[in-house]
Amino acid sequence: MHITFVTTHFPPSQGFGGVCESSHGLSRALARAGVTVDVITSDSTKGARIPFSAFTESEAPNLRIHPFKYLASEKSCFSFNAIRVLRKHVPQSDLIHVNGIFAHPVSLGAWVARRQRKPHLIAIRNGLDPWMFKIRRVKKMIGFKLFVQNDLEGANCIHATAEQEINACRTFGLEGPFTIIPNGINPHSFENLPAPEVAEERWPSLQRKTVVLFLSRLSPQKGLDLLIPGWDDIKQKYPEAFLVIAGPDYMGFSNEVRQLARRSAYPESILFTGSVWGEHKLALYSRADIFVLPSYSENFGNVIAEALVCGTPVVTTQATPWKDIEKTNCGRWIPVDKQSIIEALGEMISMSDSDRRRMGQRGRKLILDNFTWDIAARKMITVYRAIIDGDRIPLHPNPWNF
Repeated sequence: MHITFVTTHFPPSQGFGGVCESSHGLSRALARAGVTVDVITSDSTKGARIPFSAFTESEAPNLRIHPFKYLASEKSCFSFNAIRVLRKHVPQSDLIHVNGIFAHPVSLGAWVARRQRKPHLIAIRNGLDPWMFKIRRVKKMIGFKLFVQNDLEGANCIHATAEQEINACRTFGLEGPFTIIPNGINPHSFENLPAPEVAEERWPSLQRKTVVLFLSRLSPQKGLDLLIPGWDDIKQKYPEAFLVIAGPDYMGFSNEVRQLARRSAYPESILFTGSVWGEHKLALYSRADIFVLPSYSENFGNVIAEALVCGTPVVTTQATPWKDIEKTNCGRWIPVDKQSIIEALGEMISMSDSDRRRMGQRGRKLILDNFTWDIAARKMITVYRAIIDGDRIPLHPNPWNF
């Protein structure tokens, strides 16, 4: 099987969130499963361009990357050059997998696939979520009417990572067919975690504290306007509690988040680390006693899976598709409100270290059994085969058996 994988950003690109990471994880797992994958992507990274030669470091057996130069906007990557690259590789493929919406390269990918009558599916990556649609709503609605609607209606399948993505599609009049395949993680990346002391050496204020970690983009979607105003209540009752907020800024929202922290009665108990990568990111997961993601909206939440596979129990909201956290008792899945966050974190902080470790062990098993990229890739191959063979597309596909 030969797949062309179209995505706006791809490693070594950084700073563009979960779509970039998901594209990387899924495409590499497909290649490990024996699928020939051509990745078509831009040379954009945050604040710079990527030399074409640097993409070879992300290549692997069965996986080749074909970058193009973008002309304008490092986020949406308008490009005429992309058409030439697409026209070269799409004819050689059995199927086109378009990753994302509301960006020029992925819309071009869908257009070229239709023009050349190639079967294709589109992963919407939370692009139609009602909460996220509030941000630049007019611009997004114009984009939806001009090209996104036509792209999605012309696809053989719409790939969602959770049921709420399908519900969002239906509010826009889209009827599928749909398939639900959650994201995954690469467990090998989390096998040898740094010792907790590595984080304490980098950030000495973590020593002798019960650490609550938030690690994600600092954006309005993530619920920091609920978490930080509730922190005073937590800190007053649990003096050992310490909040770490790690992650990059999104559209200037970090300024508002830092103002909230400065208004806290305990600003010294809130640490901003900025973006973290590699060993420092893993060290924070390793040192954290509790991970929190109080989002208003998530189609998956890659950082939740990462925290769980690191053995860190999680508190997150029912706006994320993580009901399994409650089922397996590896954290708390709570309503989206400040009081629920305060109560859940208070309960977790008051637990013994051994109780939290047992929760973390259950969380790690949940991820390894259900949410790896290799499992996601085998499910995706089931859908690819159904599309190529003209069969019914399964809503909840089973992993392909070789």
